[in-house]
Amino acid sequence: MKIRLLLLIVLLGTILFQSNAQSYWQQKVDYTITVKLDDVKHSLSGYESFVYHNNSPQTLDFIYIHLWPNAYTSGKTALGKQLYESGETLLSFGKDSIRGGIDSLHFQVNGQDASFSFEPKNPDIAKLQLNTPLKPGESITVTTPFHVKIPSGEVSRLGHVGQSYQITQWYPKPAVYDKNGWNQIPYLTQGEFYSEYGTFDVSITLPKNYVVGATGDLQTASEIGFMDEKAAYTKDNFQSLLQKENRNNKFPTSSTEWKTIRYTQKDVHDFAWFADKRYAVLKGEVELPHSKRKVTTWALFTPKNAGLWKRSSEYIHDGTYYYSLWNGDYPYNQVTAVDGTISAGGGMEYPNVTVIGNASSDTELEVVIVHEVGHNWFYGILGSNERIHGWMDEGMNTLNEMRYMYTKYPNNTYLSNQILDGKFHFDHLSHYNSGDFIYRIVAGLGEDQPIETHSAQFADINYGAVMYMKTGLVFNYLKQYLGDSLFDQCMQTYYTEWSFKHPQPEDMRATLERVSGRDLSWLFTDLIQTTNHIDYKITKVKSFGGKTTVTVKNAGQVDGPIEVTGFRDGKKIQTLWVETGVNKSEITFDSEMDAVQINASGRAPEINQSNNYWHQKGLFGKIEAPRLQLFTGKNEPTRSNLFWSPILGGNEYDKFMLGLALHNFSIPNNRFQFLLAPMYSFGGKRVSGIAEASITCLPKKNLKLSRFGVSLRSFKNDTLGRNDGYYVAVLPYWTAKIGNRIGGPISQNIRIQSMYRLDVFRPKQRELIGGYLQYDFNYSKADHIVDLQVRSDYAANPVNSDNLSRSSIAATYKYRYIKNKRSRWVELRLFAGNYWNFNMYNSGNVSNYAFALSGASGGQDLFVEDYFFGRSAQSGIWSQQRLDNMGGFRSTVGNGKSGYFGTTTTWMTTANFYMETPIGPKIFGIYADFGVFDQAYKSKPTQAYDVGLAMRLGTVFGIYFPVLQSKNITDAYLTKNYAERIRFTVKFNLTNKPLNFLKLLP
Repeated sequence: MKIRLLLLIVLLGTILFQSNAQSYWQQKVDYTITVKLDDVKHSLSGYESFVYHNNSPQTLDFIYIHLWPNAYTSGKTALGKQLYESGETLLSFGKDSIRGGIDSLHFQVNGQDASFSFEPKNPDIAKLQLNTPLKPGESITVTTPFHVKIPSGEVSRLGHVGQSYQITQWYPKPAVYDKNGWNQIPYLTQGEFYSEYGTFDVSITLPKNYVVGATGDLQTASEIGFMDEKAAYTKDNFQSLLQKENRNNKFPTSSTEWKTIRYTQKDVHDFAWFADKRYAVLKGEVELPHSKRKVTTWALFTPKNAGLWKRSSEYIHDGTYYYSLWNGDYPYNQVTAVDGTISAGGGMEYPNVTVIGNASSDTELEVVIVHEVGHNWFYGILGSNERIHGWMDEGMNTLNEMRYMYTKYPNNTYLSNQILDGKFHFDHLSHYNSGDFIYRIVAGLGEDQPIETHSAQFADINYGAVMYMKTGLVFNYLKQYLGDSLFDQCMQTYYTEWSFKHPQPEDMRATLERVSGRDLSWLFTDLIQTTNHIDYKITKVKSFGGKTTVTVKNAGQVDGPIEVTGFRDGKKIQTLWVETGVNKSEITFDSEMDAVQINASGRAPEINQSNNYWHQKGLFGKIEAPRLQLFTGKNEPTRSNLFWSPILGGNEYDKFMLGLALHNFSIPNNRFQFLLAPMYSFGGKRVSGIAEASITCLPKKNLKLSRFGVSLRSFKNDTLGRNDGYYVAVLPYWTAKIGNRIGGPISQNIRIQSMYRLDVFRPKQRELIGGYLQYDFNYSKADHIVDLQVRSDYAANPVNSDNLSRSSIAATYKYRYIKNKRSRWVELRLFAGNYWNFNMYNSGNVSNYAFALSGASGGQDLFVEDYFFGRSAQSGIWSQQRLDNMGGFRSTVGNGKSGYFGTTTTWMTTANFYMETPIGPKIFGIYADFGVFDQAYKSKPTQAYDVGLAMRLGTVFGIYFPVLQSKNITDAYLTKNYAERIRFTVKFNLTNKPLNFLKLLP
C-alpha cells in the first residue's frame, strides 16, 4: 500500500510539473549592437537593433525600456537617492564630470518612428509606444542610435577609472514581461537585475592596444591572435611582472590605430565588457565533470596586482569545475575574470565575465572570483528576479561558495585570519564560520529580516548577513539533512528544468520537494519567509544496556529536522535525525555514549547553541566544563565560556581602581550573559565595581528582542574624612525592541526598571526604592531624524512616607542642513515635565529629586543611569558634569556653587537648539536654550535662556561655553569665575544600558 501511495505521489508530481512546463512562457530579445569607445571624452557612441519576440498570451501596446545609464544623471534618481540614504553623496554633490547618462535616442519600430516617454520619477525607464499592437507569437524589430557618457567608476557598476572601463548596464534594454506583468525597475546599487534571455551580436570599436574581456565568444580572428599573444607573453614573463619596477599601473598612450572586435552569444540576458590597456592575460582550460567538454578560462589583471592574481586561473578553473559538478555543466565556451575597481561590492557578475575589486589576500581574491564566477549559474543560467528574490541568486551562490571552501580547504582558518590572526581564542574559525557568525550576531540583536525581502528594503547589514549568508546557511542545513547525493540530485534537476528561464521561489520549492520526496515547509516558509529561529535542546539522556536514549525538545520557532550525534571518548559514533512534526521526541543510539550533541556539524543556523550538549562528566550532564581565557573569544557550544581581563577605573572618590573582570561575552553572544567586575578602590580602601546578568529572548512576533536583567553597582560616594561613604544600587530591568523584524526607518524600545538604592553618609544613610517606565521612538532617514521619549518615574523612601511621581516627554528633531560630504546638522529639542506628587522633604537635599534645568547632575541621577566622575560633587570641575536630559540647558545651574536655581518639583518646559557650524571642523557648534518653569516661592513662572559655543565628540563627550545667559542664571552663581559656568557631558555606561558604539562616533 505504501509503495502504491508513493508511486501515486510521484506520478501526480510529474503530471503537475509537465502541466506547469507547458503553460510556462517567456519573452525573447535578440540584440545586434555596434559601439565605439572614445577614451578621451569617456563616452560610447552606438547603434542598437533588437528583435522582440512576444511569446506571451497577451497583446502588447508598449514596451518598457531600461535606460540604466540615466541613473547616473543626478542625485535625484533612484540610484542617487539610495546612495545618499546610505551616506554616499558623490552622485548628489560631486562634480558634473563624475556623472553619466544616455541620450541621442531615436527609436524606430519596424522602420517607423516610435514615440517614447520617461517615467516621471525614473529617467532610467522609458515607455516605448508601439505603432501597432504586438500580438502573441509575433515579433518586432526595434532600432535606435544612442550615446553614453560614462560616469566615474567611484559611483557604482558602470564607469571608468582613468582609462580603465567597466561597461555594464550600458545599452537600451527591454524590461522583463512575465506572468506577473511588466517588471520595469530603476537601476540601484543595492538591488540587482532581471532581464530577458536572447542572443547578442556585439561589435566594439576602440584603440588597438586595449585588452578586452567580455560576454560571449570572440569572433574576430585578429583579436583571438592578439589575446593568445598576450597570454603567451604573460606566461613567459610572469616573474618579471612581479618585479617592483615593472608593477607600473600607469596607462600607456592609446594607439592611433583602431580595431573592431565582435562577440556573439546565445542564451544570455545581458552583455558586459571591460577594457584596459594595462592588462596582463592568463589563459587556461577546464574540463567539465559531466560532459568532459573543455571551456577556456581567461584572467585579465593589471601589473600592480600580478602577485595576487598569479593563481587566478586556478580559482576560475576550480570554481567552474565545482559549480558544474554540483549543479550542472557550464553551458558556454569561455569564462573570464577581470581586475577592476568597482563601487558595488567586492565583485560583480555578468554572463561569462566578472569584474573583481581590490582584494587584500590570495584567499580573499579566490573567494570573490569563485563567488562571481558562480553567478553564471545563479543569475546567469537560472535567471531569477534578483531585485525581488535576491536570495535566489546571491544566497544560492553563497551556499556553493561555502561548499567550495570547505571542500577544497577543509581545515581553512579564513575567519581566524581576519580576527587578530586567531589570537584571543578566535582560532580554528573557517570561512563557513564567517557567514554563521555574522548572521547569528545580527539575529541575536533582533535586527535580522526575512530572507524573502525585497533587495532594496534590506538594511545594509542584512543585505549581506541575511540575503547572502543566512540563505547559504539554511541551504547548507538542507544539504546536511538530505545528504550530498540527494541534495545534488535536487539542484541538478532544478538546473536542468529551469536553465535559461525565470524561476520563481515556488518553482524552486516544487522541484526540490518533488525530487527529495520531503515537505520543505520548514525551509521555504519558516526560514525563508520569516525570521523564526531554530532552537533545539537536550532535555534527557539515558545511557545503559548498550544503548543511549536522548530526549530532544524543540524550544524554537521552526519545525525543522535536527541532527543528534553521539560520541564516545571524543569520537563521533553515530548521527540520527529528529524529523519534523513533533515538539518532543526520543531517539536511540545503538551503543552507550558518553557525550551527545545537537547540531554537531554546525550546519543548522541556531542562534542559541548553549543547550545543545550533554556529557556524562558534566554537572547534571548539561553544564559544560568552563575554560578560563583572557579577554574574549568564540562562543563554543561544548564549553561554558568564561573570560577574564584586568580592568582599571577611577573617579573623584575611589581615586584609582584596579580589578578583574569575569564575564562570558563571546562572539556570537550567549543568550545568558554575565559580568562581574570588582575593583579595589585605593581612595576608599574598599571593593567597588559593577556586575550584570541578563537573559535575552527573541519572540516570534510583536517584539524583536526581549531582555530581562539585573545590574549591581557600588562605588565610594564622598570625600569625608572618615572615608566610609558609598552607595549600592540594585537595578532589575526589562527592556524590549518593539515591532517585527521587517526593517524600515522606525525603531521603538520600551524599558521598565526598578531600583533599590542605599546611600551611606556616616553616620546617616538613605534608602530609596522605585522604578521607571520609558518608551523611546526613533525615525531615521538620510536628512531627518526624530527622537521621542516618554517616561514616568516613581521613587520612595521605605523608611518614611516620602515619595514622588513624575512624567516627562522629550522630542528631538534633527535636520541635515548641509547635505554634501561636509554634512552639518541642526537640531531642536522640546521637553516638558510634570510632578504628579512630591513629598521627599525628609530624604535629604530636595533638589536631588527635582527636574533640573541644566540636565541631571550626579545627585539627581536617581536611577544611577550614567557614569559620573563626582556623583555627589557640589563644587569643582566634577560638579559641572551633567546629563543631556530633563531641561537640557547647557549651563551648570542647579547644583553647588550655582545654588539651586533651575530646579523644580512641580513643572518645567524647555526648548534646546543646537547647530553644527557650517565652517570649520564638525565638532564645533552653536547652542541656545529657552525654558519656563515653576520656581519655589515665586508667584509667576520663571523664564531663563542661554546662548553659547560647544564642542562635541559624537555623543560620548560634549563641552559647552556660555556666551550669553539670562540675568537670573548669572545671578545664581556665587562667584564670577567663568570656568565654573562651563558644562560638560560624558556618556559611558557599560552595564544596564549597553552602548551602541555606532551612535557614539562623530
